[in-house]
Amino acid sequence: MSDKHKDMEYVLKNFYRVPVENIMNKNIWDMPILPKDATIEEILSLMSARRHVWIVDKKGSKKVIGIITEKDLLDILAPKRVQPYVIGGIDLTSLLFGNVRKAEDIMCKKLIVAHPKDTIEEALDKMRSFKLRRLPVINENGELIGELTIKSLIIQFRKVLKWYRITKE
Repeated sequence: MSDKHKDMEYVLKNFYRVPVENIMNKNIWDMPILPKDATIEEILSLMSARRHVWIVDKKGSKKVIGIITEKDLLDILAPKRVQPYVIGGIDLTSLLFGNVRKAEDIMCKKLIVAHPKDTIEEALDKMRSFKLRRLPVINENGELIGELTIKSLIIQFRKVLKWYRITKE
């Protein structure tokens, strides 16, 4: 096994034990957040610059109750085609059918969350298990205090690995 691989293995094992609060984005002021009664126009405006929007109970609240992602927008923008042989419930939520007016109409309500004291390993397990690119980090009151994304994890791991290799020399 090469030295570079050993370095990466060592750093990764230690990186797994780091608490989420040490890596999460804590800049609430810069996070995409809208209230559940936000209009489709407000969602589209924010999503034109972001890949997701955290949905909170009401304006000014941090009580996160859902998320809207690019996939959710695709689902309401793309025309629905109902096959005559489909059995069971059909999701007809669509802008075309006029039944989508607010954020709460399209948000995903089943949030998988991280807590500040969770380890990076626990967060990564959730992300992998549920095929998620981001997790809201919430406090004991269910309020959004940060977010953890795959991108932020990659950036932080790379920084730690680089720092480790520099200090090892």
